[in-house]
Amino acid sequence: MRLVFDRDQLLQLMKDFHILTGIRIVLFDDEYQELLSYPGNDCAFCHRMKSNPSGQKSCRESDAYSFRKCNADQRLIIYHCHAGLIEATAPLIDNHIVIGYLMFGQISDAESEEDLAEILSQALSSDHSVRINTLLSDIPLKTDEQIRTAAKIMEACTFYVIQNEAVLLRRQNFTNNLRTFLTEHLSENLDAETIASWLGISRSKLYIACDKYIGMGIAEYVRNLRMEEAKNLLKTTDLSVTEIAGRTGFEDYNYFSRVFKKETGYSAREYRGLFH
Repeated sequence: MRLVFDRDQLLQLMKDFHILTGIRIVLFDDEYQELLSYPGNDCAFCHRMKSNPSGQKSCRESDAYSFRKCNADQRLIIYHCHAGLIEATAPLIDNHIVIGYLMFGQISDAESEEDLAEILSQALSSDHSVRINTLLSDIPLKTDEQIRTAAKIMEACTFYVIQNEAVLLRRQNFTNNLRTFLTEHLSENLDAETIASWLGISRSKLYIACDKYIGMGIAEYVRNLRMEEAKNLLKTTDLSVTEIAGRTGFEDYNYFSRVFKKETGYSAREYRGLFH
């Protein structure tokens, strides 16, 4: 699910974080797509690392690992990336849903520039053309205490942006997309797996989002839409009750009749008679 965010508000927050810590910070959505960062560009080393397919693949896999762990644990994590630099990732949690991530990185806990140069040399061992000394200047050296403190500040930022709705799920987009898909496929088997797959989310995220944004479970919502469409067809068409049952996803006519009676207090034929 895509995020909507207040770019100006979030960019100012990121800038303030960078002024305070000297660390680059990035916003990702729950599909691991980078949305916003400050500063806007990678450090020279990371730019070099991502300039070849192998290095870029390793960076993506390292990021994805941190996002998966964050999503599973729903908490801040601090770790060494595949290239030996320090990164921290904090989940953006809205009503128990991880909707995105704040990440900082491109810093080192090496004790000296000489140690950092060795770390970078090992990461770029297959690239003999690069001069390691040219890649050191924009990678800050931080102590463990500074790293933990910066990570806690970033974690506090996640609560701030959620509380102030600087970052949120595109609720209207979710509900509209869900309703559009369901109404176009009412005659089909609409299990949670199929619906979640079409929306590009997990079943658990579908259940949570439905509860939050439409106030009911997905099965109840599908049933309500089917009843809504059945009543509309009974009022506006001459289709037989059997045909209407099929069009609204009820393969068993008797089951449709029982559900319709329970939901409306009328049989389908009695309901049609109210409008004709």
